Amino acid sequence: MRQRRRNSSLPFGWLASLSFHLLMLGCAVVLGLLILETRHALGEEFEPTGEAVTATNQNIGNMFADMVPSDMDAREFWAAKVDEEVRADDLVSARGFLLAAPYMLDKRDAAAVTAAATTETTGRMDERLLAAAKLFLPDDVRARYERAVSPPSLTKASTTSVEDPEGLNDDPATEDIAPDVDDLIETDEDAMSDDDLAGVSPPTAQAESPDFFILGNARDLSYQSAGWIRGDRTDVFTLTISGLGLIAQDGLIEDFDPDWRFYQGASLVKSAIRARRLDPEFEDLLRTRLQRAMPEAVLHANLKAAFSQNSNLLIQSDVVYQAFAESIERDRLTPIVTDLTRIAELADERSTFAALTLLETVTSLRDLKRAELISHAGGDRAVTLAKYNGSEALEAATTIMDWTMRLIVLSTLLVAICLVMGWLSVGTVLRSLNRH
Repeated sequence: MRQRRRNSSLPFGWLASLSFHLLMLGCAVVLGLLILETRHALGEEFEPTGEAVTATNQNIGNMFADMVPSDMDAREFWAAKVDEEVRADDLVSARGFLLAAPYMLDKRDAAAVTAAATTETTGRMDERLLAAAKLFLPDDVRARYERAVSPPSLTKASTTSVEDPEGLNDDPATEDIAPDVDDLIETDEDAMSDDDLAGVSPPTAQAESPDFFILGNARDLSYQSAGWIRGDRTDVFTLTISGLGLIAQDGLIEDFDPDWRFYQGASLVKSAIRARRLDPEFEDLLRTRLQRAMPEAVLHANLKAAFSQNSNLLIQSDVVYQAFAESIERDRLTPIVTDLTRIAELADERSTFAALTLLETVTSLRDLKRAELISHAGGDRAVTLAKYNGSEALEAATTIMDWTMRLIVLSTLLVAICLVMGWLSVGTVLRSLNRH
């Protein structure tokens, strides 16, 4: 009898073992296909698709909602924040708080703001939301904000800074970024220093963008290069960025004709370094990429040779340009150019000061993608969030998976295989127990 029971269990054990191993093989194949399909469904990480922008926009709103203390009146706290930014002359952050009204106010006020904004049909949604949110400010705060954004104030501020029409460069850390307008007009271009060229677009890009350009000119580059060769203390990174931008502007790099975003991105990075608003980790990354495209040792050798052969080199600035051009590793230029072009996206339709607020949250290329996404989704709210939350603001960026039918089928198949494998395992254990 025991021998008969043992013989009857042999076919089941053999079939169960074979089935389990086949299922394991099938599970591995399906899992591999599922991973590939998931990567395809995710697409490029933090790509600003419609779904990603919507989800990121909601996350930004939730972060603003979390700012409101539970023991304070929501409208009072929100109005105080708007007033604080207006008094600090930071109108970008003030607008950010106004645009965040539907998230920071209580449900009743938030619904009223949203209804007022959606009832109006003319103008952009942000402008309608601003107009509706201002109605919920106390009279004195609303009047102060209106005075700050009125044309006379903007005109007065524009005479203070070329690149920052809102007068935000009163900050000592950035006061040297832009010159006085009258000084800029009266100064001969050949005598302009690196600081004097803030606010001036390169000729190749001027028709497309009025944004600032602080990469200097030929005279500046010659003086700084000479100082470096003499052994003066020189930031080779900013010198190289300036040289790269100027020789690109002069058309000295073969098959390289960047648009205005390249120049704006380079100028933003240089401004961030001078204002000490670039994260050291991200700065090291950019330095490494630029070093690969224009090796420091090669550049130093070329400049030294050029200076030794030309006694009056400061006048012959074209020789300095040529030394920079000959130091370019053309096949390694694309990564740093791509980075600078993407950095320029942070300044899209906003001041340099606001762009630097976003840029200083970036510590890696992944962070740069996230900063681009929250900038695109949140507008001025993203700048305000970066000012108050720092790098934590980047957590709002979200990648949304596209659930294709193939992905659903593979997921269902993997679950089914796992269930069958589990059933075989449990059945084998139970039969083994019954034998004893």
